[in-house]
Amino acid sequence: MSAVDGADPWVLELTGARGVPPLVRVRQWAAALLMGVADDHLGVVLLVCTELVTNGYEHSRDPCRIRLQHCRCESRSPTPRPSHPHWATPLLGDRRGRGLIIVDNLSQAWGVRLGHCGKIVWAHLSCDDVDRGIPRCPDPAG
Repeated sequence: MSAVDGADPWVLELTGARGVPPLVRVRQWAAALLMGVADDHLGVVLLVCTELVTNGYEHSRDPCRIRLQHCRCESRSPTPRPSHPHWATPLLGDRRGRGLIIVDNLSQAWGVRLGHCGKIVWAHLSCDDVDRGIPRCPDPAG
């Protein structure tokens, strides 16, 4: 479960991690990539990324991979259920069912792409803090 040497550092392959999602590892990886980003913004990015990874593990038999891009987080599951993610209506005491609600509230937009490699659930995060001089997510393209 790591970035492969020589591979894109903005992608974390979660191979060998079955069952419980490795959320601590995902958060450590993302925080290391986004060193210097304002704490408030970093917290939002980390929460959205861990929610997307959790959903990938919850609704797929296989581990997924996570990709960070400029103000965008993607989670790819290779063998997803064919359906799109849907809103749950959790009751007050429920311990699950809030992931997409969190993603929807913290992102500017989110969606799903289906392809030959599986299902990609993505979230586009606001980077408006840059206008106020607060560091934001760097652009991996340079």
